[in-house]
Amino acid sequence: MSTNHSTKKSLYSHLSASERGEISAYLRMGKNPSEIARLLGRHRSTISREIKRGSVSQVQDKNGKRIYSTVYFPDSGQRVYETNRRKSAYHKLSYCSQTFFKELEKALKTKPRCHSVDSFVQTYREKHPLEVIPSTKTVYRYIKDGLLRVKPIDLPKMVSIRKRSKVTPKATTKILGKSIEERPECINDRSEFGHWEIDLVLGKKTKGEAVVMTLVERQTRFAIAVKLANKQAETINRAVKSLLSQYPIRSITSDNGSEFSSLSDLKGVEVYFAHPYASHERGTNENFNGLLREFLPKGVSLNSLTTEELNHYVSAINDRPRRLHKYKTANILFELAQTA
Repeated sequence: MSTNHSTKKSLYSHLSASERGEISAYLRMGKNPSEIARLLGRHRSTISREIKRGSVSQVQDKNGKRIYSTVYFPDSGQRVYETNRRKSAYHKLSYCSQTFFKELEKALKTKPRCHSVDSFVQTYREKHPLEVIPSTKTVYRYIKDGLLRVKPIDLPKMVSIRKRSKVTPKATTKILGKSIEERPECINDRSEFGHWEIDLVLGKKTKGEAVVMTLVERQTRFAIAVKLANKQAETINRAVKSLLSQYPIRSITSDNGSEFSSLSDLKGVEVYFAHPYASHERGTNENFNGLLREFLPKGVSLNSLTTEELNHYVSAINDRPRRLHKYKTANILFELAQTA
């Protein structure tokens, strides 16, 4: 069976005001988005998005009862479209606020830095609503193209992200305690405060090297880091036991490393173990460790690291506004959760 492949370039165009009028008419006739798409020669997703864009909620009073309904209005769809078009204009580098770029460079090169590109863009935009500010994506493009003094190497995450090769899990019979499969749903969906993930950050992989133990609270992403002399199970347990009296720790989720083999012996805290070779099951902690690596690179000895330096690095990350939390910091959310 032969297949014909067209080399004609597809031409795309935005919906016109008259097409919006036709959509409204077809909807009144009872036609669904797929039928309207065929009649107008458009993709059904285009029609569905337009209906959503131009729909307005209405309230009708029938026999003393309020009935809520959603109705599509072509004028409303056109107005939203025109507003979005005005906002979507591409800002050339010369049109953007030069003060913004100076402050961006200063914020991203501060050691340790508290801002990511995204958090700085949003914070600066809120403080200076009248200035022309490029989007986060545009700023990254400027950095990649070498148009700013900030370089990709100044943003470790920008150059470290790479495609991971697929690893086939090896069978294991090691059982250290409760499986993550037994973890309650209130922990899985992060609806309850006080549940943490634990891991170690290593420097040089030689005997006698210090390590950093990190714990991250799943709901707020607030992190704790403690320097330890070694990664023996007894050392880990003593450190965790000390933290139990200082922080609201209801449960801990760990990997299957031998250094965490005695965590189940701790009293007053539930301990769950992730599946082998499944670091994504502790993604919150893994992400924090990646951010901490900006200050503690792999292969560098941690023996000379001071507690003050480590606390300074962790505070910088905890004070970083995050899109996930509508640009609130982990520090603020952790304080609010404790008083709730």
